[in-house]
Amino acid sequence: MRFLNKFLLCFILFFCLHNNILAQGSSYFDKSGKPTTAENAYYSRKLVSGDTYQSFYTNGNIYFEGRILKLDKTGDYNNTYVGTCKWYYKNGKNKVTKTFDEKGIENGISIYYYETGKVWKEITYVNGKIKDNTFVEYDENGVANRIFEEDFINNLNDWDVYESDKSKAIIAGNVLEIKSNTAQGTSRFISVPTEGSDIIIEGLIDVSTLAPSSKAGIIFGFKDWQNYNFFLITQSTFYVGTVFEGLSAIKAEDMYTSAVLKTGFNNLKILNIGDKSVFSINGEVQFTTDSYRLYGPKIGFIVSGKNTIKIDKLITKEMDINHNGNQSVDKTDQNVKSTGSGIMISKDGYLVTNYHVIEDAKGTVMVEITRDGTTKNFKASVIKSDKENDLAILKIEDSDFKPYAKIQYAFKDNGSTDVGSMVYTIGFPMALAGMGKEAKFTDGKVSSKTGYNNAINSYQTSVPVQPGNSGGPLFDEKGKLIGVINAKIKDGDNVSYAIKLNYIKNLIEILPDSFELPNDSSTSLLSVPEQVKILSNYVVLIKIK
Repeated sequence: MRFLNKFLLCFILFFCLHNNILAQGSSYFDKSGKPTTAENAYYSRKLVSGDTYQSFYTNGNIYFEGRILKLDKTGDYNNTYVGTCKWYYKNGKNKVTKTFDEKGIENGISIYYYETGKVWKEITYVNGKIKDNTFVEYDENGVANRIFEEDFINNLNDWDVYESDKSKAIIAGNVLEIKSNTAQGTSRFISVPTEGSDIIIEGLIDVSTLAPSSKAGIIFGFKDWQNYNFFLITQSTFYVGTVFEGLSAIKAEDMYTSAVLKTGFNNLKILNIGDKSVFSINGEVQFTTDSYRLYGPKIGFIVSGKNTIKIDKLITKEMDINHNGNQSVDKTDQNVKSTGSGIMISKDGYLVTNYHVIEDAKGTVMVEITRDGTTKNFKASVIKSDKENDLAILKIEDSDFKPYAKIQYAFKDNGSTDVGSMVYTIGFPMALAGMGKEAKFTDGKVSSKTGYNNAINSYQTSVPVQPGNSGGPLFDEKGKLIGVINAKIKDGDNVSYAIKLNYIKNLIEILPDSFELPNDSSTSLLSVPEQVKILSNYVVLIKIK
């Protein structure tokens, strides 16, 4: 009995001690990450195993999970992390995902999220530094904007910091200082390549030592001193203009403004979006004009006369870099050089398009297919091409591709159609350049049984087409394939051309593999809108990388 009492006493002591250790195993923090008591905690952290930790909000939802190499005793904001670590919003949605190497240095892609769970930012780190000082930012509709931020740390972007008898440029205290020693003035540039002209440029410039008649500001879209744009200020006026092929066109010259700060940094901002350019100083719009052409990729700062200016920051934002409007950004659209359309001609992944669509395909050919509302991307190979007749046959060669149960349309028996017959196409015009990736329908009539310069291999039609329609199918009013769109006359009024079906058949006949040609005439009993719903499942977007 005495032994049993001692055993029970030891067990109780162990139990109490164990619970005390567990209680001490949780650390509590306020909203700023500073240590606090359990009663005042915003979240708590506990050790799971080894160096793996988890943190939880007071509502029980997870706050953090990952490995911590070294804990910061003063708070939860200077820990050294390892591997992939995740933080969450209080509603349980992803907040941030970061990747660290074994030394705790951030490497790889860090993803930031909106509270809705949608991606907000994607930032690539190399050895703890943002790669090229550039990252991608998304709005809640998935439209991607490329952001470049120059904060003048360690001269990562290779500004020309040197001193000569004409000028001097130094970076000190995260500020770029440019000094001109001659009446001609001086400038400094870096290259910030953009894919389009929709861009926002912002620079912080101190002109407090600028002489009254001297100017300083931003040069953008710079190719050379014969081709560039400018936004300049004095201590009381501003200038806006462009130089093209050496000819200067000043839109705003020596216009008065009260927005310029005589001391401190001035925020000069240029919004070159759509068909308008807007110029502001310290948040006040000064001038609006037609949009400016970007002649080259360089952006920089200029000062006239024997003067010195200081620049604290340069930010550029390239808008809608994937040109998808309100559609969600698809990573497969990155680095796409050109697009076209195509039509599936077999259940197991053969499709036809134009030769000129895939002519420059030195990289990957991607085929985007939407079936019954679901969109997927697949790799494809060029199997056979016919440059003379502008035709190519591709085959999807991707393990994720599932063959169609059937191809629900038919090749027209003789491949011919009469002048005046109604025809239509389904395709992807300018899919990544503003018109979006939903298949577009346009119709017209057969204008002639011969094509451009009386070419016998094509029809002339009045079907309106745009770049990107190339390779798309041409159907008759029964929903039967009679050809593929391949060209248009740029200045013509809805003059387009389509390669005839018989030339497609000829190319199919010399393929290494044989397959059954589409021969389902059920669509001929349907109205054209009903046909389009079915046929859109076989029309594909081709993306060349």
